[in-house]
Amino acid sequence: MQSRWFHRPKLHVAGHGHKRVTWLELFYDLIFVAAIIQLGDGLATAGFASFALHFVPLWIAWTGFTFYANRFTVDDLTHRVLVLAKMFVVGGMAIASRASMAGESAGFAIAFAVSQGLVAGLNWRAYKHLPEARDYCRYWGGVFAASSVIFLVSAAVPSPWAYLLWGLGLAVILLAPVSAAARSLAERHPIDQEHLSERYALLTLIVLGESFVKVLSYLTDADAGAEAQLRGFFNLGITCSVWWIYFDDIAGAELRKERGSWFVWLFSHLPLTLGVTALGVAVKKAILLEVGVPAPDGVRWLLAGSLAGVFTAIAALDSATERPDVQVSDSLRIAARLASAGLLLLLAQVGSGMTGDAFLGVVAALAVGQVVLDLVIAPARTADTLAHAVPTAQLAAERRDGSRPASAIRSIGEAVRLGAPSEFRRDLYFFFLEGGWSRLLLTFVAAYLVLNLFFAGLFMLEPDGVGGAEPLRFLDAFFLSVQTLGTIGYGVLHPRSEWANLVVTAEAAVGMLFAALATGTILAKASRARSAVLFANHAVITPRNGKRTLQLRVANARGNEVVEASVSVAALIEEISTEGRHMRRVVDLDLQRNRQPMFALSWTLLHVIDEKSPLYQVDLNDSDAWLGLVVTLLGHDGTYNQTTHARHIYTPDMVRHDHHYVDVMSQLPDGRLVLDLTRFHDTEPD
Repeated sequence: MQSRWFHRPKLHVAGHGHKRVTWLELFYDLIFVAAIIQLGDGLATAGFASFALHFVPLWIAWTGFTFYANRFTVDDLTHRVLVLAKMFVVGGMAIASRASMAGESAGFAIAFAVSQGLVAGLNWRAYKHLPEARDYCRYWGGVFAASSVIFLVSAAVPSPWAYLLWGLGLAVILLAPVSAAARSLAERHPIDQEHLSERYALLTLIVLGESFVKVLSYLTDADAGAEAQLRGFFNLGITCSVWWIYFDDIAGAELRKERGSWFVWLFSHLPLTLGVTALGVAVKKAILLEVGVPAPDGVRWLLAGSLAGVFTAIAALDSATERPDVQVSDSLRIAARLASAGLLLLLAQVGSGMTGDAFLGVVAALAVGQVVLDLVIAPARTADTLAHAVPTAQLAAERRDGSRPASAIRSIGEAVRLGAPSEFRRDLYFFFLEGGWSRLLLTFVAAYLVLNLFFAGLFMLEPDGVGGAEPLRFLDAFFLSVQTLGTIGYGVLHPRSEWANLVVTAEAAVGMLFAALATGTILAKASRARSAVLFANHAVITPRNGKRTLQLRVANARGNEVVEASVSVAALIEEISTEGRHMRRVVDLDLQRNRQPMFALSWTLLHVIDEKSPLYQVDLNDSDAWLGLVVTLLGHDGTYNQTTHARHIYTPDMVRHDHHYVDVMSQLPDGRLVLDLTRFHDTEPD
């Protein structure tokens, strides 16, 4: 039993049990809610550069203690007093932030210096009681102490020298993890990545909550009308989109094995948290946008710029993490994030040519588009799949002892694949051909709109370069882009400067490539040969010429010419080796005829179950002894002039014993054959 007054810190070893987030850590996070709100309020008056300069120390103050809590486990009176003291110091940073942004930086610098000194004190305490961790505590305690001293000195130095010392003090901490000594310590004392991921996810959640606090407090204090309230909740949809893509893409993802991935993951959370904080301020200001009036420059840059920063940071996090349940390569979502960020910055520059509500709608559409992309490329969750999956060996054992009934196996093509390396996942071409038409058409529509938005923004960089519309509106530039991309050229809107002609040249080339890709993909999808092979719902086992015979019936439902058709039938049999290992073995079944020169009507496949048959010793009435039959047909479709194929699986419950197929062939008086597919699946008892 540990004393609550005092006990020694313990070094937490990664892999020796999951380190849970403590109530003290969650309570510690609350002070940062207030501090972040204070910094966000100062953003409107002090400017983004000053806001970022003060946000970085706040993020480091949170990160320093978080890493200490990740490495050491302690909860006594001394530890709680030190942590609570640090919380009050962070509160002092929040109080002093307004004055510091106005130029009086001494109070903020002293509060941050004390904060870093307390983290150094926590490491010194661990150094005193844990000989095995003294190298770790010596290094990091020294880093935080050095930063603390530099900030204390900066409090006595006038600006701009004080801010130069700030940069030096921050660099001491930010560069410390990448040093050779820090990397060596990380190998000897590995961090608990799961705990760290949870902590940064909680911080991101807290910062996202700032948007709701600011918007709801504004709507309440201003006694806003229905229109402002509707716009406020609409703006919060942007925040919800950021939550979606972070907690679906980043929070549950694993770090890549490549060197440097951890550093990218860590440092990308700084611009992410900063961008989300600025976004909270932006969505509040966007409530004031007026219908039919261009958005002010400051609001445009704050909203689009902060969201662009968030998307860029998430793209960096995507490059450092590997999500196991996406269907396409990770490079697609990274490219989508970066492209959206670039388009947002372009819109911020040229947004004066569009109304505020149109600007806000485009920004929201880009945010929601990230969510749609996430749903398309990852329709299923790995964790949910694994939670319900049962190993096949366990299934076989439970079926043999009668504790689990036999279950049917679905099509092999419906198998869920988990953990495939990114380079072996589906590329876009495969993704489009395999999916439905809606996936392909909606993707090209979205790409078409984004391309035109991008080139319209380029035209708006020099509005006087386009003739036919004075002044040039963003909508005019969009329509000029549509005409250029589609090589329409009505002639009313036309380029008349070198810049506009360069944009037209680039867009014409992109338009030809886009048309070629769209045409090629659509033609490839439309011209794919689709099999019209119909398999009977049931296989039958019936005597034929005095021998038990397995019969399978197939038909060409389309009735076109399929030449050189060949078929194979394989059985899936449960097998337990002499060592007791379970295996599902595939055995081929010999057919009396496995080739058909012209497959146009019906074809009954025959396999004699005699001493040479792999099924001879198998009890076909026992569903535990075998799993099913796989029938594969391959032929050349004369209509499409392509190879066509079809596959069907028969499970044991789909085999009828002592039944035969109903005859479906007949002949008309004029000699024509009739294939009656209405009774194709019917069987009769022998």
